[in-house]
Amino acid sequence: MMRDGHRLPSSAMRRLLSRNGPLRTEGGQLWIEALPSRKLVERLGTPVLVYSSARLRDNIEQAIGAARACPFPIRIHYALKACYLVGVVGLVREAGLNVEVMSEFEYLLARRIGFAPDQVIVNGPAKRPEFLERVVTDGVALMNVESLPEIAFLDALGQRLGKAIQVGLRINPLPSRHLRGPFAPPGSKFGFDVPTGEAAEAVRRIVRSRALSLRAVHCHSYTRQYSPEAHRAHVASVVKFIRQVERKLGIRIPVLDLGGGFGSRSIMEANGGPLRSFIAKMTEPLAGLSGDREIVIEPGRYLVNDAAVCLTTVLSCKRNGRRRWVLVDAGRNILPPRKNAEYAVIPCEVRPGRTLYHVGDFLCMPSEPIPLSFVSGPIELGDRLAVFNAGAYTFSMAQSFGEPIPNAILVEKAEWTWLYRKKPIEEQWKSLSGQT
Repeated sequence: MMRDGHRLPSSAMRRLLSRNGPLRTEGGQLWIEALPSRKLVERLGTPVLVYSSARLRDNIEQAIGAARACPFPIRIHYALKACYLVGVVGLVREAGLNVEVMSEFEYLLARRIGFAPDQVIVNGPAKRPEFLERVVTDGVALMNVESLPEIAFLDALGQRLGKAIQVGLRINPLPSRHLRGPFAPPGSKFGFDVPTGEAAEAVRRIVRSRALSLRAVHCHSYTRQYSPEAHRAHVASVVKFIRQVERKLGIRIPVLDLGGGFGSRSIMEANGGPLRSFIAKMTEPLAGLSGDREIVIEPGRYLVNDAAVCLTTVLSCKRNGRRRWVLVDAGRNILPPRKNAEYAVIPCEVRPGRTLYHVGDFLCMPSEPIPLSFVSGPIELGDRLAVFNAGAYTFSMAQSFGEPIPNAILVEKAEWTWLYRKKPIEEQWKSLSGQT
């Protein structure tokens, strides 16, 4: 399995397509739980995004087990931006997990799905004043602030409401260059950098304020980081900062929100171990903090990414130069082009052979949403392919570009239910023409 010229761990696909697993090849074809992919395609057409409820529930159970095994209390908040589909998020909520949101839209969606305010963490580098007042009034679990104007606004709001407001502060510890994640380059739009002294000054502003109380320090530096050592170094930097400000200012910060950045479960396990051992390693530096502390993690990709597969049809086969291409009907409408995507593709029907095929979409665009390749026997027009690791940041980032956002379903054993129905052209027309 190739992506951007790099081979995805074959052991990850073997784990995901295990013989008794919810996603597997059996009798020469792909099955999703008790349904063959062929029947789903015959009923629904392509492209179609298919979630396995069994895999999703198992990922959730693994996360809960990892949290319980940690010597420090951990509260899990699902990163809603990973997938907005109500049927998927509903399973997360039913399992007892909390939620993290980055906007007012996500907050309102989370509330409609059934999360109580005290189950919600609010993040985001910029928030509308009316949104800040809403979440303060509702009483969310935590709101992480990321700018001095935001601190000033909340202080004034708390005084106006006669209410003490507990906040978290997002910091960027900026450890050594090779350990920095893409979310935390120096001088980014997120939070406050530690080395410049801006993070410490933000803490002082909160401590001196009349209506604010510093409940947490929040930090999120990685996306799909599979090295527990990198996460450990990141946590060690956070712990160092907390110890310094607590000693200098005589305060205590009870909550460490360590954000997300965990990769897909199947790839994590192929890279060395389960989430349980990953979290045990990354939380080792917390032993250096005195007193009881609560840890927050915000997984998104880990919970939902490998629980979904996108089924797509080959529209064209061609050879150009030395490359053999198969062009499919799934494009940006469901598989957005992202550098941090982990898409992997196989034919829905296994065909022995050693021909290398490159996968492209149907769009008149030079960039490919699925810059993939695979090895197979002969592929023909009308054949079906399955794109794995399609559960996170696909539907939530999809757009009606070239084609509408396609159908999405949830499979449970031998049954399936709608998650999203593709809008017919009549509805698209009304939206695009401003009609209600």
